[in-house]
Amino acid sequence: MSSSSSSSDGLEGGLIAAFQAEYEEEMLNEEEDPRRPRRRREFIRRDRLGAHDRLFEDYFADDCNYPPSFFRRRGEAPVVNFTVNGHEYNYGYYLADDIYPSWPVFMKGVTLPQSEKQRMFTAAQSAWRKDVECAFGVLKARFNILAVPGRSYSRRTLGLIMRACVILHNMIIDDERGTNLEHTYETVESIVGPAIHHHAPPSLAARIQMDNEMRDSPVYTQLQQDLIEHVWAHNA
Repeated sequence: MSSSSSSSDGLEGGLIAAFQAEYEEEMLNEEEDPRRPRRRREFIRRDRLGAHDRLFEDYFADDCNYPPSFFRRRGEAPVVNFTVNGHEYNYGYYLADDIYPSWPVFMKGVTLPQSEKQRMFTAAQSAWRKDVECAFGVLKARFNILAVPGRSYSRRTLGLIMRACVILHNMIIDDERGTNLEHTYETVESIVGPAIHHHAPPSLAARIQMDNEMRDSPVYTQLQQDLIEHVWAHNA
């Protein structure tokens, strides 16, 4: 048993030694062969400063080579001007719940109302928000065109789509009144090809200013307080 083990170890050691000798000889021949070119690392001139200048001129300059009209944008909020409690505001707002940030474009209820004014405003905000959510939920379930992205539609087209869906929904309700029919909703994807409309701000600086204004927490606090006073004055 020991003799067979030692012979096996000797055979393995001989193979390893033979392979190592062959490998060293091959490496030596490669180093001594003058016809074999040596590999060198290739230097690539990146020109990062020039690339930065081209990027700025292409996309971010006031008179850029590729303005926002070349691309499909995510949409732009319409201009809304209104005055409440003596203060003027330039952006509309969506009724939202507490998961959204405290920005002037999202109006939430008071998390822990401490006064009767705050409780009345929070109850009214919640009721209005739920009415809108339920109405849109019913329409989205029935009409697939409302469930797919519509950011590339113009404001006029969106208004026409909503009016058409509301009219059709009311016609269906009136036609099916008193019957026990299962709802057959549209399930295929919309194949409508909307026209793309771009109304981008004139410069990057204007976009940054708009974004900062829409994220201004002090303006949100002031707007919420003004709306609380407005609701209290009209419902107390």
